[in-house]
Amino acid sequence: MRTHCIALIANADSEATQTGWWEAIFKRWPVGVPPPRLELITPETLLTDGRVLRAAQGWDAAVLAPVDCCLDTVICRVLDILQQSMVPTVLLVSEPPARLDSFHPGSIVVQPLDAPPETTAAILFALAQRQPAVRGLDQSLRLAQSFQGETAAEMDRMQQELLLAAKVQRDFLPKHMPTSDTVESGVLFRPASFVSGDTYDITQLDEYHIGFFLADAMGHGVPAALMTLYVTGSLPRREITKNGVRLIPPGESLERLNAELHESIAGPSRFVTAICGIIDTRTGLITMACAGHPAPLRISEKGVRPVEVAGMLLGVVSDTKYEQVTIKLEENELLVLYSDGVEEAFSGRHHGNKAVSNVMPPHYIHLASMRRGAAVVSLDAAMEHLASDLDAQAGSFHQDDDLTVLAFQVTSVRESVTGSSEPNTPSAVRAVEVMHAD
Repeated sequence: MRTHCIALIANADSEATQTGWWEAIFKRWPVGVPPPRLELITPETLLTDGRVLRAAQGWDAAVLAPVDCCLDTVICRVLDILQQSMVPTVLLVSEPPARLDSFHPGSIVVQPLDAPPETTAAILFALAQRQPAVRGLDQSLRLAQSFQGETAAEMDRMQQELLLAAKVQRDFLPKHMPTSDTVESGVLFRPASFVSGDTYDITQLDEYHIGFFLADAMGHGVPAALMTLYVTGSLPRREITKNGVRLIPPGESLERLNAELHESIAGPSRFVTAICGIIDTRTGLITMACAGHPAPLRISEKGVRPVEVAGMLLGVVSDTKYEQVTIKLEENELLVLYSDGVEEAFSGRHHGNKAVSNVMPPHYIHLASMRRGAAVVSLDAAMEHLASDLDAQAGSFHQDDDLTVLAFQVTSVRESVTGSSEPNTPSAVRAVEVMHAD
């Protein structure tokens, strides 16, 4: 069994010190246990000598035996140092100091000066015996606090990086919608976290054409967000030919993007769904191509009609061909493109009417309301209605997936234009009507 170190603290010229008051206590030390190593320290030395303060870190316990000449302030300062050094102390007094309540109750044991020596010895032995465990726990606590601080700092750093990543991603999104007398556009963009695996683009390609693009990268978080930046920057929209600037048809744009993804990026992280299109602002014709993305919807007061346009998602097969369709919206009709986060937000588990859900997908019912009631007034009103509807869904504060909606409305266009400038696309409208269930 180890030898304990006990500090004896009293005035050097006090009667208690001169008469060896501690001898009676340590004669009662448990049998078979090495007697303690004693260090006689005066209160003044403990308060002023830095070497003694450092030595206090190795004390197992202390006995403080003040005499009448010791003031309460001195006793409290000594006890404070001992408590900070985690040295348990037995205070032998005729009357406890007035401010003793301010100390931790487990660090100071008060005994009368005339307490039986065997009692004081037993208390000191118990305090000294537990001291290694106490110091070990303190070291573990300090280590845990250090790790906690480092972890908190690392989490703060990661949060700052994610906030910066979110800002960078948003900087790559359109800051302003193209202005046109015949085409209105709206967008709703809600990442599930700091950054989004969805991306979109609406841009003025030339004087008479507006291009749009919506993509959803596989996965979530930073990897998916980085993929969206790559996809947006790699999508070809225009090229210079010997005859001037050529607008690349949507199907061809997706074919080129698909080939580049398949060649440049390895693994399933390259897989992306997308829909790409061009609007002719003179005729109102909208040409689109789709790569594994949810079908665009035509929404009017009559109901919802999905546009039948499909294709394999990007990055799977390098030589995939993508078909195109061309449609023309009717009066007050909306073209709505959305990511699959909308389907999740309005999924059956959040929808109470199971009978209606069996007739059509639940999200069709909610999107159809963009052309009902006050939402018919304008495209902005329709988008505000959709945002409010999403907010009202269960789990909207912690959405499961990134969510993006693009909407277009075409008005005041000519019925036809001789020699249409559509980029090599058929003019047939291919859609299957799914009426709204009241």
